[in-house]
Amino acid sequence: MTNPIFWAEEADEQEFLAAYDPAVTPTYQSEVLGETVLFGALSNLNPDARVTIANRLLDDGADPSVVTRSGTTVLHVLLANPEPGPEGDAHLLRRLLAGGAPINRIDSKRGAPLAILFDNYMLEDDEAEPYYEAFFERPDLNLDAWGSMGLRTVRESIEMAAENRPIPYRMMIDYDKRKSAVHE
Repeated sequence: MTNPIFWAEEADEQEFLAAYDPAVTPTYQSEVLGETVLFGALSNLNPDARVTIANRLLDDGADPSVVTRSGTTVLHVLLANPEPGPEGDAHLLRRLLAGGAPINRIDSKRGAPLAILFDNYMLEDDEAEPYYEAFFERPDLNLDAWGSMGLRTVRESIEMAAENRPIPYRMMIDYDKRKSAVHE
């Protein structure tokens, strides 16, 4: 297998798994950038291959909490993928979060992971709903994390677009109510 990070990004499921070494591949990490094979899998433009490869890596011990030297996480990579597969990706998002992927980590170019999702206009609001649910069900979500280029917080972005994107706005209101109830 060539560089397994690039292979995970380019291969289909069968090609990748044919050359896959479960003892090495899930924990392989680039010395230069700090990316793992999971980053490559989440960059794969084929939604089915992306989900199959990423789930196999996670099954075999890949660490979703890795942060690259530039501050990028697996959540940034998944949510910035230009070929979303809402059903499979939303399940994968939940699995990454449950495995310790940093939900609020700010990438210098794109901001917090939820900001990337919110700024993704390739997905209609109803298509993005399973992703939003994965974020808003987490008690550790920080809506005051900065969005893209540090111009506004995730909360401010959601409030400003409430009329055009009502689903995340409604979820944010419900989230705030739940958090307030816990603190009372």
